[in-house]
Amino acid sequence: MPGLECFSGGASALNSRFTPWIGGAVLAGSAVFFSPQAGYWLAGLMLFWPLADRHWQAPVIVRHRKNIAAWAILVVAIGAFLAWQPRYLGFAVSTLLLAALPEEWFFRAYFMMRLGTGWRANVFTSLVFALLHGLTWGPTAVLVFFPSLLFGWLYQRTRDLVLLVLVHTLSNLFFVLFLADSLTTWLKLSTV
Repeated sequence: MPGLECFSGGASALNSRFTPWIGGAVLAGSAVFFSPQAGYWLAGLMLFWPLADRHWQAPVIVRHRKNIAAWAILVVAIGAFLAWQPRYLGFAVSTLLLAALPEEWFFRAYFMMRLGTGWRANVFTSLVFALLHGLTWGPTAVLVFFPSLLFGWLYQRTRDLVLLVLVHTLSNLFFVLFLADSLTTWLKLSTV
């Protein structure tokens, strides 16, 4: 029938075409639940949704010397921050396991790669990333858009998920150590 060309492949073509969008909608819907377990639900969805997509291939762990050297430098940098401020060890572990790993696995390795490899895929993924942070963290989540663009660019260049997870963890740790208090003070002053 004319006008139904996009459905000519049957349900599998439709599923393949809309899987990233459905996954994004499920995550966005889940983010609005403000329960203490919302973070665990989101992390679980982000980790397991890509595995349900039969047309997606999980990223290969890159094991070149330069990648391993970059991982080591990032681990040393994270370790140095934690040696200086050991009270943030719990935060660093939780941000690694409940933020950086599931977010980069879903948003960069899955969602962005299913959309494409160009700058448009990176911008759209970063907008969705910021939107979901906005649903859970409020208007200050706009600040994650630009780091998200950097994470997307880095993943498109390297395809190194381990590198990206470590960079994301270091970024969150840096934010909490150096910027969060200033931002909170500024927001309080601007609302007075």
